[in-house]
Amino acid sequence: YVPPADVLGELRDYLAANPAPDWITFSGSGEPTLHSGIGTIIRGIKTLTRVPVCVITNGTLMTDPGVRRDLLDADAVMPSLDAAREESFHAVCRAHPGLSVAAIIKGLADFRREYTGKLWLEILLVAELNDSPDDLEALRHAAEAINPDSIQLNTIARPPADRSALPLSEERMKEIRALFGDKAE
Repeated sequence: YVPPADVLGELRDYLAANPAPDWITFSGSGEPTLHSGIGTIIRGIKTLTRVPVCVITNGTLMTDPGVRRDLLDADAVMPSLDAAREESFHAVCRAHPGLSVAAIIKGLADFRREYTGKLWLEILLVAELNDSPDDLEALRHAAEAINPDSIQLNTIARPPADRSALPLSEERMKEIRALFGDKAE
């Protein structure tokens, strides 16, 4: 945990000594929405610069109205949704047993109704874990309910933590993109 004032002070110093970046992005080693001061930090950034702010999140805390409220001032939010069926969600994400993908989808849909910035949904597809017709149909319905500005479909591209995780072929990815429509890439 880094106090918001420390984050903003470091950013202020960086911006004073460097050209403005294209984006200021919350991501990296850890879930940014776990920081209780993320809303304060986002609002503080908005007082320092006009550089847009993006939050990359695993989406699990979008069930919390306070977290959703904290992200309203971000210019873009990029949540992950790698499965829309409970079994597949836990297989792909190895999620805590207390997490419910149905609740996360509802939280993301609630957020979309409140949020006026860019919402870019990211889906990681893993062969034989979340690429069945049932999984894809559930993901498509979830994406419709969430109504993101874009859907970024990905598959395994680097060596995965679990060597049994396999990528989908480029041809299969194109078929799936067609299923998700014009918002998908």
